[in-house]
Amino acid sequence: WHAAYLAGGCKLRFLRPVSKLRRCAILACVLCVALAQGSAGAAPETRQITDAAGRHVTIPGNVTRVADPWHANNAMVLMLGGAATLVATSVQAKSQPWLRRLYPPIEALPAAFNAAGDVNMETLIGARPDVILMAYDGSLPKWFAAVDSSYHIPVVLMPNSSLDGLKTTAMLTGEVLGPKELGVAREFVRYFDDNIQRVMRVTGKLSPDSRPKVLHTSSAGILTADGRQTVIDDWINIAGGVNAATVAGNGRPVTMEQVAAWNPDVIIVGSAPNPQNRQAILDDPRWRDINAVRNGKVFVNPSGAYLWDRHSAEAALQVLWAAKLLHPAEFADLDLRKETKLFYARFFHYELSDAEVASILNSTPP
Repeated sequence: WHAAYLAGGCKLRFLRPVSKLRRCAILACVLCVALAQGSAGAAPETRQITDAAGRHVTIPGNVTRVADPWHANNAMVLMLGGAATLVATSVQAKSQPWLRRLYPPIEALPAAFNAAGDVNMETLIGARPDVILMAYDGSLPKWFAAVDSSYHIPVVLMPNSSLDGLKTTAMLTGEVLGPKELGVAREFVRYFDDNIQRVMRVTGKLSPDSRPKVLHTSSAGILTADGRQTVIDDWINIAGGVNAATVAGNGRPVTMEQVAAWNPDVIIVGSAPNPQNRQAILDDPRWRDINAVRNGKVFVNPSGAYLWDRHSAEAALQVLWAAKLLHPAEFADLDLRKETKLFYARFFHYELSDAEVASILNSTPP
């Protein structure tokens, strides 16, 4: 009696001796099955991502080296669990005090991109990234052509002008990094949506005259405002306010006359150094007759791994903070300190002390 074994351990018995030729044929079949099973489980050498510009970008099947010139997205990569893949970053990301606290190795990363968005091509090429992650607002970065055509480094463009776009950015970043990170991205989006729904169950019932006019400033010069069609506009509306700035876009220069005409009920000071910028408004006599200043409603926006008010992972906390700020009575049961601690523990795997929570909420360095 002779026997042959197929994949899965099945045993075939033959009623007569097996010829040498037939034995070889059986072994060949077994080998083919084994090879097919092995190749089915192997990761592909490349895969395609459809980015925010609708481009089909081919990236390595297993991404291990990421360049991220988008300041805010470095914290997103960290939150998703992919920080170890970062091989090049921006000057501004390296300068974020809380990002350095949460991920100290970022201090040693080469800053291939400066604050103006220009690239040091030698530094970038020396970092040997598999892929570059970049914000997209409808126009390509100035270095795109050289990187794409001359050096053939794939660039994945991600939306940066709305909270819905922020969720897409989380998902795209996770998709680039890998299955585990994509799972965290899905968890983050669910958490973010839950926070938005939690707030809008209250603010969605507010009458128009119960919604304060909110001015959000965005630079050390103070007379710049974040207007409509922005992430800032999104969270102001969700939190139960109305954007006082009728201009469109981020960081728009405005005049004191415009601010006086808008006469905001609340001023939220964004862009570091937030506490100093707030004090500059309070010390400037031109602002004294603005409702927000007269009524003591000029506030500093929190800042952590990145600025909470921007296209950052912590925008999920921003909607809670802004809702409680604008409608403290309606959100009396919302404990921002507790929510902040839970978020950092869950997504950044960092246990904040009470002093550290205060630092983040007051936008001061750790």
